[in-house]
Amino acid sequence: MSSIDLVILGIVLERPQSAYDIQKDVAYHNFSRWTKISTPSVYKKVLQLKEKGYLTSSVVKGERFAEKAVYSITEAGRAYFETLMDTLAERHVPLTFDFNVVIANLNKLDGPHAQALVGRLRKSIAASAEKNEGYARQYADIPLVGRTIFDQQRLLYQALLDWLDSFSAQFAEEGSTPAWRRAP
Repeated sequence: MSSIDLVILGIVLERPQSAYDIQKDVAYHNFSRWTKISTPSVYKKVLQLKEKGYLTSSVVKGERFAEKAVYSITEAGRAYFETLMDTLAERHVPLTFDFNVVIANLNKLDGPHAQALVGRLRKSIAASAEKNEGYARQYADIPLVGRTIFDQQRLLYQALLDWLDSFSAQFAEEGSTPAWRRAP
């Protein structure tokens, strides 16, 4: 079960299109921000979905008389799409952030260095939040189901910033002598 499969099938469900057009749609909807999907993975997945009978293709004349394969979803593809929707909606939602390994190791550094890293994390999260706001403005004309993801991201970034401020204050209060320097 793959979220990439769901993205591709959802795009082709809207209208038949070439693998190149699917990739452009992935970029337009900004799916790469929310799931691990890349241009090469789109092309590879389209072929895999066709091999499995979820997509079918027909060759049509493209622009400048070049032929291209246009993919359509099959009935099996529609059923697989619905199965993916049901499965992924019920799945546990992991919230893993790479910066948590930095947080978990802050007590191994001296206080000023640790607080400087917390400041850098805050700056990084704030920059990501600002970038998200830019995307939200840039894609303000997309349907509600897309716009709401930008809103979700905004709320998550704000919650992370609030949490980081609280953590930073607690970390400063409790003292941040590195664990390896403390007396046993």
